[in-house]
Amino acid sequence: MNHSKAIIIHENKTALRTAAASARISTQQGTAMDIYEKSLGDERDLNLLKKVLSSGHKSVIEHQTLTIAFNDVSVLVEQFVIECRLASFTVKSRRYVDFGAAGWVCPEGLTEEQKALYDKTMAARFEDYKALLDMGVPREDARFVLPYCLRSNFYMTVNARELIALICAMLYGRGKGFPEIESLGEQLKAQFDGLYPGVIEAEAARYPSYSPMPLPKAVQLGTNQEGDAELLDAPKDVEGFLNKLYAFTGRSPEQNGFIDARPRELEMLHYTFRIQRVSLACVTHFTRHRMVSLLVPPVARGLCDGDYVLPETIKANSEAEVIYRRAFEAQGLAAGEALALGMSMENLSYFALSGHQIDLMISMNLRELIHFMKLRTCRRAQWEIRGVAWRMLEKLRPLEPELYGRIGPSCVYGPCPEGKMSCGKPYKRMTGEE
Repeated sequence: MNHSKAIIIHENKTALRTAAASARISTQQGTAMDIYEKSLGDERDLNLLKKVLSSGHKSVIEHQTLTIAFNDVSVLVEQFVIECRLASFTVKSRRYVDFGAAGWVCPEGLTEEQKALYDKTMAARFEDYKALLDMGVPREDARFVLPYCLRSNFYMTVNARELIALICAMLYGRGKGFPEIESLGEQLKAQFDGLYPGVIEAEAARYPSYSPMPLPKAVQLGTNQEGDAELLDAPKDVEGFLNKLYAFTGRSPEQNGFIDARPRELEMLHYTFRIQRVSLACVTHFTRHRMVSLLVPPVARGLCDGDYVLPETIKANSEAEVIYRRAFEAQGLAAGEALALGMSMENLSYFALSGHQIDLMISMNLRELIHFMKLRTCRRAQWEIRGVAWRMLEKLRPLEPELYGRIGPSCVYGPCPEGKMSCGKPYKRMTGEE
């Protein structure tokens, strides 16, 4: 693991007292402040909290919030962690920051032969990255040749209930078998036990029934593929359904709630898409949306299928394209060699490049869909996610052209929110026209 650390850098010092007061308030007489004064943040409060949590009343510990610094961890860990729905993240951007000197994480337990192959392969990909930058390829496109062992640094703020779920997932769930993830889980568990000793063990009892997505068994070489989106499910007669919802609430906001400050009616309608052949880097754009449900395959799936995204800036430079294509071919061959040397598929996941492609499933309500499109169809959005977002919208528009024709980037609803960073070319309507 070398340098991988997860450090709790901030916690609410009075949270135990608050959590204990919340455990008492539903069953005791008195005002909120009367009950808070009875809670002293001592051993008695901790025992009460354990008892309430063991009964399944877990909301009480959500009053404890913590901020974690993930320091020099792999991008594999970053992808794993940011799938937590109820947390806030700030990640160092690979679109804007030069990662040429970031280095990589090397998993523990490799044989001497495996480690020699591993380090040689990863060093070659970093050289490819630097070569592409030297040719004038933008960082956001050169990054696609960076492997998932790349060191990442980010912050996470989370409540204790969600952190317990993350720790359990790292140790007993989908992170089990990945040495780096398990090590970070142990680090977080030790720190959390110092605040709430014994609390995690009760939640861990749920995990023997966990069934992980299977990892692939072999590596193959792929080619560059175009991304796409398939609409799997959408409500029928949306306009009619919305009219019924607004009749129930007695509201009649402008544009059927699309710009209303609290469009709860829109949350009653749900959409499911299969997003096809997007890069692993692009997956993070989907996971950053908190109010969605996601099914994301293991990172190793992208490596083993072998297909990859090909940016226009690479296609426009024949010398860069040669370097880029050879990087993916070489990575696939090296991964196959590592597998033949007995490397586990968990450790082989680090060979995945950011440009390797996978499919994912995403479900969201209409309110979140509109928010998603405001951000992702914008000209300033990263080009790959922007293309996928427009394809998603294209699948919807034939169903109800007038209604879905109102959905688009932020500029069609009012002034551009980008300020000085605006592209200066606002869309006139929600059809993609300028």
